[in-house]
Amino acid sequence: MFSIKHKYFFLLLFAAIMVLSACEPSIDEDIVIPALPEAPVIAIEVSPDDPNKIIIRDLSDDFFARVWDLPGGTPATSTLQVDTILYQKQGDYEITLHAAKVGGGGTSMVKQMVSFEMDAVVDCSDEINFLTGGCDNPSGKCWTFSRVAGAVAVGPDPGSSEWFSSQENGLQDAQYDDSFCFTFEGSSFQYDNNGQTVDPFNGFAPVDFDPPTDLTYFLQEGGGGNGETRIVLPEGSFIGVLDSGPLYDIILLTETELVLRSQILNSEGWFDLHFVAR
Repeated sequence: MFSIKHKYFFLLLFAAIMVLSACEPSIDEDIVIPALPEAPVIAIEVSPDDPNKIIIRDLSDDFFARVWDLPGGTPATSTLQVDTILYQKQGDYEITLHAAKVGGGGTSMVKQMVSFEMDAVVDCSDEINFLTGGCDNPSGKCWTFSRVAGAVAVGPDPGSSEWFSSQENGLQDAQYDDSFCFTFEGSSFQYDNNGQTVDPFNGFAPVDFDPPTDLTYFLQEGGGGNGETRIVLPEGSFIGVLDSGPLYDIILLTETELVLRSQILNSEGWFDLHFVAR
């Protein structure tokens, strides 16, 4: 005999089925997922002024984002369409470009090998002499922040200071005890922070930071925004402030004074940074 209890049970079961049916995802059969884009087209040529530098170019059309993977090179990564890369040591290296195309369904890539027959030879220019303290100076030369007003200037355009300009002696002690050191032999760059670095992402507070000790650099003649010589550091390294680099245009370089210009990391603004020789 069909009881009221059973009737309510089947009504509840039917209602549950209807709810579950309503929750089933609907699939629009008209949606077409784009296929992966074709591999990007690249060109790699040896720099005319240095057999250990190469010029990499992305020749593809409609690719809106790219990442070059350049193990062994300086810099080791790049997002530029055209860039110059230095390889300090002889050997074979694999270059990879990952790129995303407008209307594509993902990221495609292309690989190419490059070879260098000898270690890099760096000419002893006047700039190298000023920067490193001399090509025969094995200990190199260190730079620290100047105490003049405007030692750190920040603005929306290269050379501007509308956003910030430090006062005379206006930086923190943890900045004045920093040293940024360059040697000619081995193109070595060393950042000595005496244990702490000012963190712009943490309220400009000094934080414990252990810089790497195996960094290199190279000078790219004419590589700056207005044709200045550019200091190129490995990706993730910096001079002066943590949210700058790794590219620095040399605005002024004498035996005792160094002025560098760099774009703010992941921003449209610019730094001018004033240093003096230690």
